[in-house]
Amino acid sequence: MKKVMLVIVCLLFAANVFAQQSDPSNDVGYVKLTSTGSGTPGVQAVLAFGLPFKFWNVVANVPQYGTESTRPSSIIGAQINPGGFTTADRIVNQNTAQFAYRLAPGNNYTGTLETAATMTPGKAYYYQNKTGANRTLVLAGDVDNAGGYGTITITASPTLPSATPISWRDSRNLAVATTVGPQLVADGFTGGTFTTSDLIVHPSGSNARVSTGGVWAGTLTTLVPGEAYTIQNRVHVNGAWVYDYQTGVAASMMDGVVMPTPSITKAPMNNESVKTSSVKTNTAKTVGAAK
Repeated sequence: MKKVMLVIVCLLFAANVFAQQSDPSNDVGYVKLTSTGSGTPGVQAVLAFGLPFKFWNVVANVPQYGTESTRPSSIIGAQINPGGFTTADRIVNQNTAQFAYRLAPGNNYTGTLETAATMTPGKAYYYQNKTGANRTLVLAGDVDNAGGYGTITITASPTLPSATPISWRDSRNLAVATTVGPQLVADGFTGGTFTTSDLIVHPSGSNARVSTGGVWAGTLTTLVPGEAYTIQNRVHVNGAWVYDYQTGVAASMMDGVVMPTPSITKAPMNNESVKTSSVKTNTAKTVGAAK
């Protein structure tokens, strides 16, 4: 936890420094995710997650603001436990099965997810926690809610519903019915009954569907920053289709701003007073950089 806190403080300091030098300013965002351990070292627990922000390249533990990174070493850093091929924690791309881990000794990242730099937005990932203990994963980066980070092919199966892992790079809680829902339908998401409609599925088992009349139903009403989802494509005449998330959501959709426990002090910017924020889990925090 101390290492995580140090990284966050460094990010806040870097945001402050660069804010003094550039305009327009940027927002730094944070989400905290909790992996509940299996209770037995060596027996993994799996946490599904997505990438809600744009992430910076990290050199010698210092974020290089403005230089985007798609490497786990910059995005996840030292938060996962190092070890050997079978013992180390892993970050796994749900879409491609590429993975990366920290190799001990040395703690350097290895694996194709790292070497190919393919930890990209829009995809969904697993944190394979092999420590047996509860662990925290903090994602900190640059808020970029503009969309336009590439398309996701929603696969099709001739006989069974196919499952395509997906996440959204957005710091806001997104209402399914009024934000991503219409986009999904326009791109190929097909409605119907609960047994025939395409579904958006969360790891908890919640789902959202759209009826033939265009009314969304189900218990999954909101997409949360940092969470991972799956689109189940049922057997339709349109087969596979391509989804391209383009934001059209008003800024007022941004939800409460909270930071990881314990309370974290925001670095003062341009002579503003130091501020401390209270904390909740799995919600996004944004810190406005000085203009």
